Amino acid sequence: MVNHRPWALAITAVVACADATSIVIAPVVDTPAPGAPGAAFPDLDELVLSIAHRGAEDDLLSATFARGQTVQLSGVPEGDDLVVHLLGRLGGTDVAYGRTCPFSITADAVAAPHLYFARTVRWANQAPPSAPDRRVGVADTYHDGSAMFAGGVDGAAQPIGAIDRFDPATGGFAVIATVAPRREVGMVQLGDGREILYGGVDAGGAPSPRIEVLEVDAGDGRRIEVLDDARLALRAAAAATLADGRAMVFGGRAATGRAVGSVVEVSADGVSVALRASDAQLAVARTDATATRLSDDLGAAIAVIGGLDDAGAPVGLLELYKPLRDGFADPASFHPTMRVPRARHHAARLPDGSVLILGGVDATGQPVRRIELFSIDGGFVAAGDLPSGAGLIDATATPLPDGRVLLAGGRTTIGGAPVPAVYIARLNPDAGSIDVIATDPLATARAGHQAALLCDGTVMLVGGADVASAERYNPPPGGRR
Repeated sequence: MVNHRPWALAITAVVACADATSIVIAPVVDTPAPGAPGAAFPDLDELVLSIAHRGAEDDLLSATFARGQTVQLSGVPEGDDLVVHLLGRLGGTDVAYGRTCPFSITADAVAAPHLYFARTVRWANQAPPSAPDRRVGVADTYHDGSAMFAGGVDGAAQPIGAIDRFDPATGGFAVIATVAPRREVGMVQLGDGREILYGGVDAGGAPSPRIEVLEVDAGDGRRIEVLDDARLALRAAAAATLADGRAMVFGGRAATGRAVGSVVEVSADGVSVALRASDAQLAVARTDATATRLSDDLGAAIAVIGGLDDAGAPVGLLELYKPLRDGFADPASFHPTMRVPRARHHAARLPDGSVLILGGVDATGQPVRRIELFSIDGGFVAAGDLPSGAGLIDATATPLPDGRVLLAGGRTTIGGAPVPAVYIARLNPDAGSIDVIATDPLATARAGHQAALLCDGTVMLVGGADVASAERYNPPPGGRR
């Protein structure tokens, strides 16, 4: 990726004030290198530039200009949560798009937000992070819309301690902290935006009690608080953030080697955090499960799905954690069971509140092609099959702004070669099934990588087996207001 401004994109606006103060918005356009598949320039006929409030359907201002023209808009107000949209057309067809992350601007100020502008539904190589071959790590979207990548191992199978952050506001990666190196680490976000790294396995193979509380905005000297708590000395535990901001950690494998059914609460406690062992217990102790919050409403339940029991068998029973009673739904009366019990799968909440289940490994140790949907009313239903080229394990599944899910890379068989295939899964409400459509493949086949959604609606993907690079996906404009 290169930063350049092939067309003049400075926006000058005069605020309606008596002293005629001015606001200047001058987006820094980040775009794939010329000649790359995702490159938008130089063959566009027309650009449409607009400014809007985040989430608003209507633009505050908009202008269309052709090759070689400059653009000047008047009347942009001061305000918060502004975004700049840039649409590129060729032969009357929309082929490229980009938008900034939300920003604020005041009178007599200059804003220079970065805007990633590329062909839609295309991947493009990015400058790599410090740990470019990070494998089986974790990724999350920080509260400011940047992406954080942690844990995992490098090409020599050594645990990685560096935490890489990609910030759309700067268009680049940076190491924000170095923590205790470990693999199978967990990551979950508190409601105040802080990220919690917990558990995992250290270089000696022992479950780690280490907990790191990460607060990027606190400054270099206060970014990390380090705690030790044996209750989170777990590997492959699932976690989810409650609507009230607390985080819950479910199951995992303890230092004894046994799967556990414990539930541990992590909550903000002033500048620190507090841990509490819940009285709730999973009916089936499990590891390698997923935990998905079913809505954003206060008190919304968490669905704990799949995983491996203490004997190493896939678990079919879904357990529903109800935070307002700090307990699970009674499995004697509520016991939805997956059509194909599995572990190492992906679970993603869809716009209608159902949960999409993709991939994983079944009781015979084979990857699962069957797609399932879970809802409170309907339980688990079969919703089609993944295509033959889709990654079934070691892939990433990233929810997109328009409610679809991006399934990238992975392997089709245990120990098989990584694949470059990428698919978009979306709910077909009329048929009650999932449509899976191929999109632009990865530039490099990879498995065991990590991906996270950025605040501009693009997806950043890093690492994977034998891959020392990063790629960025540019979805269609839908849902990216």
